[in-house]
Amino acid sequence: MPAGFFLVGVITLALAGSLRAPVARCETAQRIEMVQTRRRTRQRGPALLRLPTDVLRKIATHTVAPGLVVAAGSNLEARTALRKGTDEAERSRFGGIGLTVREAEHVLRTRYRNIVDASQLESQEAARRAFSRKNIVCTDEDHPDAPEDIEDWLDDDGQEAFVASRFVRTLLAYGADPSGISTESFTPLHLVAAYCPSDAIELARVLLAAGADIDAECSPADMSGTCALTWCITDTDMDTGELEGLVSDARCALATFLVEQGCDVAKADAGFTQANKRNDQNRFGDDRTLAILFAQQSTPAGERLVDLITTALEEAGPERRQAAADAARQRFSEMGQYISSDDDSDAD
Repeated sequence: MPAGFFLVGVITLALAGSLRAPVARCETAQRIEMVQTRRRTRQRGPALLRLPTDVLRKIATHTVAPGLVVAAGSNLEARTALRKGTDEAERSRFGGIGLTVREAEHVLRTRYRNIVDASQLESQEAARRAFSRKNIVCTDEDHPDAPEDIEDWLDDDGQEAFVASRFVRTLLAYGADPSGISTESFTPLHLVAAYCPSDAIELARVLLAAGADIDAECSPADMSGTCALTWCITDTDMDTGELEGLVSDARCALATFLVEQGCDVAKADAGFTQANKRNDQNRFGDDRTLAILFAQQSTPAGERLVDLITTALEEAGPERRQAAADAARQRFSEMGQYISSDDDSDAD
């Protein structure tokens, strides 16, 4: 091989090596920097977890987000602060339910172990099935919620009964949805309205805060219509149409609360009117309305309620009242309970 070619080869190799060396050194430096960056990140942790624990706790109290606790990972101090804050947030739900989800589950599995089926605690969605009538309106003297005061027992078709308010609250704290209509065709709010326990307004307030539909419709109980507002009227004498004194001041107060919370009075009134047009029970006449009915309670509470109902119907206007009447007729027709009438002027 000529000496010239050999020399060119040596020079070429030397130049190539000198070019690769800086590149290799650069890549090594980059890898080192990446490792150091990851190490610093692990040491510092997420920015949230670097905040003081009292700040972390305060943040957690403003949102029910258990995921924050999980995000704390192995940072015990931050995890504890977030857990305490989250617990406070859960206890303050619905105006102050007083229990975390975990605490509510424990109560359901212990205090109410003979009432709640284990399958109903598999998820919060399954828990809504526990809102059955027999679980809410109880007659068992050995029930954990059975009141000691005889005045807290209510009449249920000749039987002594009570509303298991604490049980309802515990289910809500666990996360059970109170908005759905049960297979027995009612919502928990309907039962509270129908039986009107001593804590009816507070229980209704908690149910609404937890998502209960104030305007949900169910099959009419006797002639009480379809909405919770009209279920405040119960046990009407089917022969005379008299209220037998059952539209008490307490029931008027509960109905007033529902009106003030924004229930659809036109819808409730239309459902009540249609309920009184059923074949063999139309003893009130076609002009029976909520205002006329509650007017029988000639007390300040009854008069105030009548004023609220009258005002709400006037503000709804004739078109809204007519639409509500048409919807009520359609609903009762589908249930086979509507009595056709030559007069379609329910909203006049």
